[in-house]
Amino acid sequence: METPKIILVLFFSILLLGCPFEENRKVEKMLAESVNNLHDLFNQEKLEEIYFAADDELKGRFSEQDFISYLEVVKNDIGEIKTKPFISINDELKDGAKRLWSKRTKFSNSDLISTEKAIYVEKIEWNVEGNKAKIVITR
Repeated sequence: METPKIILVLFFSILLLGCPFEENRKVEKMLAESVNNLHDLFNQEKLEEIYFAADDELKGRFSEQDFISYLEVVKNDIGEIKTKPFISINDELKDGAKRLWSKRTKFSNSDLISTEKAIYVEKIEWNVEGNKAKIVITR
């Protein structure tokens, strides 16, 4: 009788740990689309749209003019972004277990981007609500 219990516990453990894995793939896809959209707006110099689509946390830290001025400086420094993002969420076992009880809402991506002038490291923090990702901060 012990063997079926062990198999059952093992089966449910794998099933529960697989849920965060699937959720991560959905979030990775959503973040890749959000980063692509951000880059498109940046390349088209639609900097106001980036600010208006940002999370309230970012808007609480920066005025619209300060944020747009910052993006203008970045745009002048790096030029047009030419690469597509590579998004990968790496959770530890404890992160997957924690997500069984609560939804993770903050995600970060760090990626190498290629521009007209050089290769840079782009770091972005996102708040995810439902099926939408909103930018919180860039570094």
